[in-house]
Order: sequence, then structure tokens, then C-alpha cells
Amino acid sequence: MKTEQILGIPVDNLTYDEVLADIPQYIEQKTKMSILSVNPQIVLDANQYPEIITLLHNSTHRIPDGIGVVMVSKLTGGAIKERVAGFDLMMEILAYADKSEHSIFLYGAHPDVLNKAVNQVESKFPNIRIAGAIDGYTKLIDEEVVDMINQAKPDFLFVALGFPKQELWLSRHINQLDVNVFQDVGGSFDVLSGQVKRAPKMFIDLHLEWLYRSLRNPSRIGRIFQLPIFLIKSLHWKVRHRHDR
Repeated sequence: MKTEQILGIPVDNLTYDEVLADIPQYIEQKTKMSILSVNPQIVLDANQYPEIITLLHNSTHRIPDGIGVVMVSKLTGGAIKERVAGFDLMMEILAYADKSEHSIFLYGAHPDVLNKAVNQVESKFPNIRIAGAIDGYTKLIDEEVVDMINQAKPDFLFVALGFPKQELWLSRHINQLDVNVFQDVGGSFDVLSGQVKRAPKMFIDLHLEWLYRSLRNPSRIGRIFQLPIFLIKSLHWKVRHRHDR
């Protein structure tokens, strides 16, 4: 697995199959596998959060979850050829957990969304044991959340608190958690629950899902301008980095 740097943030040249192929060894060896999404927003804003940078550097799998990341890699002679979408990877992991009859824990999202997401998992993946679920609006303090997860002893933990909250939470508690596989999944519970519709296939095939979501949600409209800013900054950083070397 080759790792590239974009604005100083590590991102791995990975495919869905490669991530899934790594899961059994982490579960068998009872070691931690942390799957974190790297997209333009995270790369641009991570420097505000030293804890997140440390988490990314220490994580085992940093997936290229953004077409902008793939574009920068291609434009600078990198090896990353395809986007690994966090939602799609979560669904692949759920299918793996269903087939192998492993357990999961879901943390995040609005209570109604979380309940619908749990129902969808139970319906689509009947062999999964749902060890527990806690919504993102809980009044529990972090230590109580960690205790509940540890008591449930899940094999997989999906954290859907959104950036940067989910990454900060993981950075502070991942070493305290008795879990093998972690994934930060942003708004994936909203999609899984049916609360939010995915972009039409045409947008997904053209790598424009981010644009569709931004146009559909006024609170995300600023992200339309994020991609060109990301590309300019990333390419400038790459040129400067090569010159320094």
C-alpha cells in the first residue's frame, strides 16, 4: 500500500477490495484497524486540529474519499486512480460483517435517523449482530459512551458525527475502545436510513456527487468553491514540496 501526501495529509492508494481483504487479519489478531476518509474539506481544514493530523498519521487506512483527492494524485504523477466513497465502503463492510456474522455498533446522527438506520441494517443484513447504537445528540459524556461500547464488545464501530467532531472523538478515545475495526462515516447514516437520497447514478458515474449534494443542501453550497481552492493549494504545495526536496 503506497501512501501519498496532499497538503501534508497522508492518503493511501487503496481500493474497496484491498480494504476488505485487510479486515480478517485485524479481527483475528485483535488489533485496531482505523479507516478514515480523506477528502478536500478534511485536507483543507485539518491544520486547525492537530489531534486530527496525528490521528490520520497513526491510522492504518486513509481512503481517498473525494474526486479532488484523485485528481490531485493524477495531476502530480501519483498512483491513486479511484475514489473510495465512505458510504459505499461502509455498505461493503456491512456485507462482510453479515457474511461472517460479526457484530457492529453505530454511534452518531439524529435519534430518528439512527433508529431508521438500525432498522435498515436489520432488514438488509440479518446475520449481523447489532451490539448497540447511540445517537449523536446523546446527553451521555464521552466516558459513558466509551464504556457502553466496550461493554457491548462490537467487532466494528461506525462513527457518524461529521467532520471534525467524529475525528476529534476518535483521536481522544480510539485507544480506550475495545473494538477491532473503526470507520468514520460522516452523514452515511442519513443515506442508509433513507432520510437523504444519494445522487442519481449519472452524477455518481461522473464523480459529481459532491456537486449534487451541495446544490440540494443550501448549508453545503460553499463546498462548490472548495474544490478549486483545494486543487490550487494542493498543486502549489506539491510543486513547493518537490522543490524543497
